[in-house]
Amino acid sequence: MKSHYDATAEHHEVHMPARWRELRDLVRETFGDIGPDGVIVDIGAGSGLGSAMLAEVSEAEIFSLEPNNTMRSMLVARLDTAGVLERVTVLAQTVSEGLDGLPDRVDGVIATHMLGHLTVAERTALLEWIAGSLAPGRSALLTVNPEVPRGGAKLAPRERQVGRFVYRATYHMPATGQTEQLYEVLDEQQRVVRSLSATSSWQAVTAADVRAALEGHAVEVSEPQDGAVLVMKPSGS
Repeated sequence: MKSHYDATAEHHEVHMPARWRELRDLVRETFGDIGPDGVIVDIGAGSGLGSAMLAEVSEAEIFSLEPNNTMRSMLVARLDTAGVLERVTVLAQTVSEGLDGLPDRVDGVIATHMLGHLTVAERTALLEWIAGSLAPGRSALLTVNPEVPRGGAKLAPRERQVGRFVYRATYHMPATGQTEQLYEVLDEQQRVVRSLSATSSWQAVTAADVRAALEGHAVEVSEPQDGAVLVMKPSGS
């Protein structure tokens, strides 16, 4: 599936590892005890950072759902380099297409840095699937926006050193409409040697949005990281 990631994958890859390092301890705590008979699903797996982390902290079988060809190519390469490709099933469908191809009962789910790409109907279907598929006592890990920007928000630029260059990413998230992205590569004199502007369908999704979609379902939702990360569990677990 073609998307803005075909153009922006290089820049996305540079800036995502730091966000995953923030989740490492929680991922280990949530999924580290799952053995080889367990199954974990990575929804919107992107370039495979989350899937690789799941394979590192657990012994589970992993299903990675990623519709974009560019991101999926990086995912396969990353998992192969990590030596775990034989226990990861990679699915190329979107959320709306791929849920029926997943196991009926799973021991864990991650849906991180991706809920904002879904329509309300797609997000609701995904959350209901998670609620109905998690084994008793098991968890799903989701990332959300702490709040919806009022009137739009330009997020602080992210920067990372790559050799002699600095990769800079700036995001403008309007209250409605598409999210605007500016990616720049700067040399040692802070001159822009490459730049790329892109838009995506990303919309802010908050903890309140997730709870509203799950109303009436037998799940509990906690917020271990200040409204930016949610943990879903079957009620009574």
